[in-house]
Amino acid sequence: MLRNPEEYIESVYRARIERLLKEVKKEFPEDYRFFVKIKSTYTRTQATCLTIYTRLTRLRTACRVARELFGKPLSKLTRDEWEELSMHLYTMYRTRDAIVSAIHPLRLVLKQLGYNKEEIKELFPYPSSVKAKSQHEDPPPYVPGEVLDRVVFSIYEDVYRALFCLMRITGARIEEITLLKRRNIISDDDGIYVRFDVTKNGLRREIPLNWPGFERHLNVFLAWYYGQHPDRDNDDAWLFPRTTDLTKPVPRNFAYLALKRAAKKMAKRDREVRKYLSYIHPHQFRHTRAYELVFANWNVRWIMYYMGWKKIDMVLRYTRAFELRQVYKMMINGKQDNNGSNVKVCPRCHALVPVNAKFCPYCGLRLVDYDIEEVIRKTKDKEKLLRLAMLLVEKAGAESLKELLVSR
Repeated sequence: MLRNPEEYIESVYRARIERLLKEVKKEFPEDYRFFVKIKSTYTRTQATCLTIYTRLTRLRTACRVARELFGKPLSKLTRDEWEELSMHLYTMYRTRDAIVSAIHPLRLVLKQLGYNKEEIKELFPYPSSVKAKSQHEDPPPYVPGEVLDRVVFSIYEDVYRALFCLMRITGARIEEITLLKRRNIISDDDGIYVRFDVTKNGLRREIPLNWPGFERHLNVFLAWYYGQHPDRDNDDAWLFPRTTDLTKPVPRNFAYLALKRAAKKMAKRDREVRKYLSYIHPHQFRHTRAYELVFANWNVRWIMYYMGWKKIDMVLRYTRAFELRQVYKMMINGKQDNNGSNVKVCPRCHALVPVNAKFCPYCGLRLVDYDIEEVIRKTKDKEKLLRLAMLLVEKAGAESLKELLVSR
């Protein structure tokens, strides 16, 4: 009996990866830890075994080049030696994809060695074609929901159509959606909810699904949940399982390809989809949903809960068409507490305080228009200062830094 081709290819490259790691452990024992860490990183992001094998192979090539040039492992190269290695690697590969697959694992190695983002970008910049693709001169602030809906409903596979309908309603991250199980869907007298237990920042949340304007999305999702799901009697089953193995969730890259395939097909006959084709991807659903909530004049504190954010500047990042003061005005615009008194929201601790209060009674913040800008600026300055201090300790050493402070 013939096996599924995708499953067979995955098993072949999985065996090749294990053999590669054994060879690296003998050939480069000092750099073996990099290979193990990078393999786990790619596995966590649900990369295919073919991608993992290709990038680990190119990393081994870089180790061999470093040994040939300097007689050292990667972990002991200096900054100047990294620059020379970078120059050689860029001349070794001809295509953009080959260059990206070669430098990406090396960027992860530099990150493990303590290099900051600017140094990593300087040593191993992505090719210009990648930058031109990822940094468009004038990208639209968001893709309209109607455009995303046309693409979603044109997806042929039931599992991916239901997955993106759920993303469209909740605005959740793709990794949060793929890791849902059937027990995470809750139905009671108030309606239908989805509970996110596994989130990026660890905050659990429940989001209702029966919103006005999303009736068709909900019908598609419920048709999958109650009728088309291959293991609908098992509450511990994945909500969106693989078609070849029900014990594993659907890979994120498969969902991405299904969406792009449907978008390209729809773009041939739809001018609006063709206009936004370069910007249709799973994370765009999150940006679009955030804009819709802001357009609906939601309280910023509710938006942060709905989207699963801890910091208020995430609202500004995702809705960059709005000015900071406009978002602040939304926060203090005519809210009422349970007693009917007018209240506003503190931008630092998000507590409800009387509308005429000049200071927050919980954190002491002065509640005027410019203070929210000051809070965000001071928070970013504090994080930057902490990063510089940690970098100084790593470069100079804790003992030498202590002696310097005592001598002063």
